[in-house]
Amino acid sequence: MVRPHFLVALGFAMLPALTYGQILDLLTHAFEKRYKDQSVRMVGVLFAKPGSKLTKDEIIPNLDYFYHRSADHIDFFLAGYAVGPSADAEHAQVIGSRDDCWMFNAAAFDALRREIESKTTWQHTGANELLLANAAYNKSSKKAIIDFRSTIACQLDKMKADGAIDGVETFFESIFRFAESFEGNDPTWGFSDAKGLEVAGSALRRVLLSLIPKGLGKDVKKAAHFAVRDVAKV
Repeated sequence: MVRPHFLVALGFAMLPALTYGQILDLLTHAFEKRYKDQSVRMVGVLFAKPGSKLTKDEIIPNLDYFYHRSADHIDFFLAGYAVGPSADAEHAQVIGSRDDCWMFNAAAFDALRREIESKTTWQHTGANELLLANAAYNKSSKKAIIDFRSTIACQLDKMKADGAIDGVETFFESIFRFAESFEGNDPTWGFSDAKGLEVAGSALRRVLLSLIPKGLGKDVKKAAHFAVRDVAKV
């Protein structure tokens, strides 16, 4: 399998996040080639700097697995990360010792953070965060968009500390498994027919809560981590 580089946009599911425009291009390609006959899919953007304990312990050791496990089922974009040599290699932090190892580019990470913040009301906390939202494909314009009106900002460190998730590995696995098993045109988290934040957001939240241990929804502190917010700028 050919792997993506910082400056190469290929259609695989655990992807380096370049610019916001390139993310939309990759999603457009995904809908046309991998998500055929589907107009809505869940999408994730992961902000996780390699120096943090959670990233070192639970994300970096699993990057290859996450890369293959997400497969064609869901697109997670990794801010600042890439695999193998690239035009930006001299400015990247090498994570591993092989020629095709993962690398982290702090400038690319920060550039994407600033770009998404400029397009939404979301602000990066500085900790490890996974933004989950709906991606949709417009058949008329033949372009994909991310609908930030229904967004869950998963603050992974706090979620684990509060017991909302057991760990990143199990949380990501549950998301991958849900996306893998989904069949049909419109996923249950809802987006189509302009149903709006109240319906789409609550459905997205129900799906996420269904992926974690039973009874969590009754724990206000833990369930609060799965609050759906409208972070789209008017």
